[in-house]
Amino acid sequence: MSEQNAVVPHAPCARPSSPSRRRLLRLALAWPAATLPLFWQSPAAAAANSSAEWSADPEAARAAKLLKEIGSAYWIQEGAGPRIVYIFFDPNCPFSHKLYLATRAEVGKGGLQLRWIPVGQLEASSPGKAAAILAAHDPLKAFHKNEDDWNFGDSPAGGIRPLAHPSARVLHQLQTNAALMRQANLHTFPVMLYRTANGRAHLIVGLLPEDAIVTVLRSAS
Repeated sequence: MSEQNAVVPHAPCARPSSPSRRRLLRLALAWPAATLPLFWQSPAAAAANSSAEWSADPEAARAAKLLKEIGSAYWIQEGAGPRIVYIFFDPNCPFSHKLYLATRAEVGKGGLQLRWIPVGQLEASSPGKAAAILAAHDPLKAFHKNEDDWNFGDSPAGGIRPLAHPSARVLHQLQTNAALMRQANLHTFPVMLYRTANGRAHLIVGLLPEDAIVTVLRSAS
């Protein structure tokens, strides 16, 4: 997979048409039961399926197609190694934040690399926050600030200050990331995309329970 679009130092949230912020926060409080994704299959169950069954699975086909196109995305790399998991997130999504917290102990372990792909769609401040992360002198540090300074007040949201006037370059990066989601008919955050050792592509839409997240991360190849 190409490294060319990694954003490096210079040298289930949904679109507004989905449930309101208040409802999203109620769902967040009910996690994990209320946030189980529709498309997750445990690695053990997936391994039990035949190749013919898997190739006929429309979700597997969608995952494989997106994985082929993901090289055009712009991401923030966390950890290093050959085992890669791509994660589409919105800087203001509480479920994306919960996924971030659940991945802390696994980053870099066993060669696990996470590629966080920012998409600013959920709130009015989301595009500016996503732009601030991508435009930062150190995007990884900016990403960590957004998550580690998360606002748990009346209006939970990422902790980074929105960028008021993104450059044309950063706007292009955000538009590219959003287009990848749109073309894959994905409208909910977070989204995890990865491949397992048998070569199969997997797509997880929404937030898994924490133990299942760990299982997924350890199964990525």
